[in-house]
Amino acid sequence: MLAWADLAILSNGLKYPSFNSSYFEKKAKIWQKKYSRRRHLVKLLVLQDRNKRVLCPRSLESFTNWQKAQKSKAKCQAKAANQRRDYLHKLTTHLVKQYDVIAIEDLKTKNLQKNHHLAKSIANASWRMFRQMLEYKCEWYGKKLIAVDPKNTSRICSKCGYNSGAKPLEIREWTRSKCQPKQDRDINAAVNILHKGSTKLSGQGLAMVTS
Repeated sequence: MLAWADLAILSNGLKYPSFNSSYFEKKAKIWQKKYSRRRHLVKLLVLQDRNKRVLCPRSLESFTNWQKAQKSKAKCQAKAANQRRDYLHKLTTHLVKQYDVIAIEDLKTKNLQKNHHLAKSIANASWRMFRQMLEYKCEWYGKKLIAVDPKNTSRICSKCGYNSGAKPLEIREWTRSKCQPKQDRDINAAVNILHKGSTKLSGQGLAMVTS
């Protein structure tokens, strides 16, 4: 399944973290502040020349300091994007080579990004890119990718089927005393996704083999 803290959680308990772009984000913010400050100063100098009716007034392009800050910020953002893409390529290739059938949630990320609390996590995880890579790599390697309805996957106990209802996102573990003392919310959801994938696959006349 796709998650908030981790990029992907498997039904066997394995978790793959999201790419950590905090280093590049911090550097980009520093350069953004420098860019804003320098550009503001340059605008004041240009305006000053105009007001004084200088014979050859300076323009924004006459100053390179603010342009340097802008380029440095763009470089930080490009490095983060390239490293994130490389991380996703390596992870998706590993998953596709490792498993013949992969079941994922059919999430509508556009709707989820309307939630300001989730938008940054979703953007950082790059769910859409992750899914696109899985789709074409499964096709390349002759593997099967199944997208299932995510409804209630994190609410229903994967062992007994009990629906415990909605829970806040900060709750990552919950207790269902009748079948097990405590279960990880994401792993439980991953198992439910596997079950839904198996059902969908059997309806197509195919079988899913799990370990």
